[in-house]
Formats: sequence, structure tokens, C-alpha cells
Amino acid sequence: MPTVKLLIKGGYVLTMDSDRRALNGADVLVEGEKILAVGHDLPGDDAEVIDATNAIVMPGLVDCHRHTWQTNLRALLADWTLHEYMRGIRFNISPILRPEDIWSANFIGALEAINAGVTTLFDYSHSNNTPEHANAGVEALLASGIRAVYGYGFVPAPLDEPVFKTVEDRIADAQRIHSEYLPSRDALVTMATALTEVGLIPLSETRREVEASRDMNVIQSIHNHAFWGTSIGRGIGIMHEAGLLGPDQIHVHCNATTEDDFKYLADAGSYIVSTPDTEMQMGMGHPVFLEAARHGIVSTTGCDIISLHGGDLIGQLRLGLQDARVRANSLFNEKGEMPLRLTTSSMDALAWGTINGAKALGLEDRIGSLEPGKQADILIISGDEPNLWPMNPEPGTVIFHSHPYDIETVLIAGKRVKHDHKLVGVDYRKALANAQASRDWMLDTVMQEKGELLPPENSVSLISLEQMARENLNS
Repeated sequence: MPTVKLLIKGGYVLTMDSDRRALNGADVLVEGEKILAVGHDLPGDDAEVIDATNAIVMPGLVDCHRHTWQTNLRALLADWTLHEYMRGIRFNISPILRPEDIWSANFIGALEAINAGVTTLFDYSHSNNTPEHANAGVEALLASGIRAVYGYGFVPAPLDEPVFKTVEDRIADAQRIHSEYLPSRDALVTMATALTEVGLIPLSETRREVEASRDMNVIQSIHNHAFWGTSIGRGIGIMHEAGLLGPDQIHVHCNATTEDDFKYLADAGSYIVSTPDTEMQMGMGHPVFLEAARHGIVSTTGCDIISLHGGDLIGQLRLGLQDARVRANSLFNEKGEMPLRLTTSSMDALAWGTINGAKALGLEDRIGSLEPGKQADILIISGDEPNLWPMNPEPGTVIFHSHPYDIETVLIAGKRVKHDHKLVGVDYRKALANAQASRDWMLDTVMQEKGELLPPENSVSLISLEQMARENLNS
């Protein structure tokens, strides 16, 4: 079969390259999986032409933190705090999930991501109750057509009789997923790990999780410094002292991080992912884009829990950008002054969701920008709807005016996975019915077995686990 050539012609091209070039009336030439050229008046006599004269052309978005397995619980957490999330989702609902619930949620979640322009997803999969649960999560990602980094969750399942009884059991299963499903670093779906929060397990087991991840040569992600008033998850300094930090790690949230801890992350070359919606609602605090920039740490973004809000990463970029601006501007307001300029730009926010994410995932040489030789993960944002009339060539048009429906075309490795505003090759009715059936089973089962979705405040929680956490940090 001959290699397909595409010429995306005449668009406002946001390259997101090192010079952050924005080219008006420019072209992108694609051959097969890769970008051949970016520029003006590119030759394309033998290529299929896609007219982008009233459109924005940019790299696919990179979501560095999403618990995709929660997609079928959409909006249940719209009014919950982090304490309620831990009681209701982690300790109450997660234990009853079947492998088919993981598959359904991951499949629908990946489709939602693609529809919203997310071409690469870090799936923080920390509901691996059995080997079959892990299989289902990976198989759904593979079936969806998304580019994904599957973060195998080492987190112990909160079951009375867990299948994985030791950290070595969990590591062995992660190694099985790596060898059987995801052995290649060049595949569309690749391997990573999701470490257990520091304090929930003995520090010696945290070390084993990190060591095992490095033995597999994969990226690690870990929730850190999101819980105020507890020892759980306040692990940056502890990991630093133990020699466990490194450039192969993404630290999630970091809202309660100290100045010393930011320095540790910067010195280690680690990355931070902020998830503005969950952090600002659930009591974690402000996203730390400003602190990361001050310390030279690369910031990325993620949608986090779809059980709270939707999978539109551009919405997270917008919220994070405005929060960073209001925090910077408030320093002037407190002195009775107005700022003369903004210090964080729309282009900065676009970088959080594209090239920065690619760097954090170790995929900078493949994705994150529109440059010759890179994989053709590309969005075309159409200016056909009234919210974009008239289409102005500004980075802020993406951040402040576009919606998922405006994304007319999505390419992943040169393959059209969204065309004419619709996902390609997806049986919408079947996928929806599957998701609804899974949702109904989960909620019915939780109510039958537990009697409530959200256990009372005096049930197991981060507060009740504090003594255990202190003991773990010394073992």
C-alpha cells in the first residue's frame, strides 16, 4: 500500500518549536506517520490537500495526568473534596470494579480525549485490583487509537483479600504488562508506572517501586504534596533524602510543596503536572505554575479525574493560566496598584499542554511540536462556528475561544482519528450503551454492598491513616 501524503494548506500554524514560531497562511506536509515540512507554499502535487485557510493548525495536546478508569463515574464528584474523593472513590468504589468496567471507562475516556484534541494521554491507572484489570486498561487504550503512556498503578488495592499481597507481586505484574503488552518504546502505547503515595506503604517499598521502574527504563508518576495536614503524600523531601528523585519522574499536584522541595525537584530534573480544576475545588490549593517557573521546573497539565469534570485539556490550560495571572496580579493589588503587563502568556499555556508534556513523558523527539521528522500528531481547529468569528491569528484564540467541537480534524501518527468534527470508525451507539451498562452496574453494586457512595467522615480516611503513615516513613 503506498504511503499517504497530506498537505494541510494555508492555516495559522502554531509550531510550538523552540522558537515558538507562529506562521500565518502556512502549510504542513505529512507523509505516512511523519511530518515532512512546515512552511509557506510547500509543494504537494502528489498529496491530498486539506484546506486550512480559516483554521488553526497545531500539535496534538498532551495530557500528563488522567485517571481514565473513572470516566464512567462522570460528574459524581462535582461537589466533593479530596477527603471525600479518597473515601468515596479510592476506598469505596474502586474495590468493587470489574475488568470490564476498566475497559469501558478507558475506551470511552480515550475517545473523549481524542475528540477534545488530546492525542497523547498519561493514564494513571491505580485501580489494578487483579492482573485482568491491568490487561483491560491496556487493551482499551490500544483499541481506541490514542497515543498513550500507560501508568501501571502500584497502589495496593483496598481489598479484604487482595490478589497482590506484596509489593513484589505488584512489581511482577507490572513487568508482565511491560513484556507482554508494551515492550516497545516506539509503539503508540508505551509503559510507565504510577507510584504509591509516600506514606501509604513502607519507605522500603517506595524504594522498590522506583527501582523496579528504573529497571524497566520507564517514566514514573506520583501524587505529591496534595494533602494538607497529613504525612501521606508529602514525599518530595523524603524521596530526596533517600536518593530517589530523578528526571524520569512526574510529580503530580505539589500544591503544598515548600521552597526547599521545589529546589529538590529542580536539581533532580523532575517535572510537575498541575490539574487546575481538581486542585482548586478539592482543597489542594493553587496550581503551582508560578513556583515551577521560578525554579526552572517544566510545567505540564492534566485533566485528572473525569469523575469530577470533563476531558477538555484546553479548559485546564485556560483555568491554570488565569489562576497564575490573578496570583501574580494580586501582588500589585495588595499595594493598591494595577499590573502594567502580564507575566504568563497564552503561548506559555499552550506549551504546558504540548511540548512540555512531551518532554515530561520522554517523547520530545516524537511529539509536542510541528517539526520535520516528528510524528504527525496534529489538530486542525476550524473557524466555522460563531464563537470563532472572525478567526484571528493569535495563540489566545485556542486558549480562550475554542471548544472541542471546533476541532475539525485530529491526526495521530498521520492517521485521521477525527474528521469533519466526528470520531472516525467509532460505533457511537455501542460505545455509549457499554458505558451506561458499566455505570449502572457499578453504582447498583456499591449501593447493594456498601449502602452508600460516600462513606461517613469517621470511616477510613487520610486522617485515620496518619499513624500508619508515620510508621511507614520509618520502615
